[in-house]
Amino acid sequence: MKKKYLYLIMSIIGIALIVSAAVLGDRISDTVNGVFAGIGAGLAGLGFAMWRFCRLEEKEPAVWKQYEIESRDERNVFIRLRAKAAAGEVLQWIVMASAWAAIFLKAPLWVVLVAVGIFLFKTVLEMCLMARYQKEM
Repeated sequence: MKKKYLYLIMSIIGIALIVSAAVLGDRISDTVNGVFAGIGAGLAGLGFAMWRFCRLEEKEPAVWKQYEIESRDERNVFIRLRAKAAAGEVLQWIVMASAWAAIFLKAPLWVVLVAVGIFLFKTVLEMCLMARYQKEM
């Protein structure tokens, strides 16, 4: 019950931040204005969505229980993990392509090195996690 009100307050704070960003428009810097709007939008969206989930749990306990069972189902968990892995692979190659694009566009060296560093970090992390999971299973 307390969570429901916490999420509602979170949503109200988010809306207040968005309104303050709109009202204070020229009186504050563009950076602060953007931060207010971004954090406000995130808080408002998350708070409202989680409030609705709490309401669903309250009003329709059977539907909520079925949702929890399906979300923990082994097949659905496997599908989600496989989708995350595929998305990680795609993102990894997009980062590498952006490094190549930065080289061709003669971007500063630090931009290229950051992109390559992210690529290498993801690759090393993937190998470490594979070794860890092989020991566990």
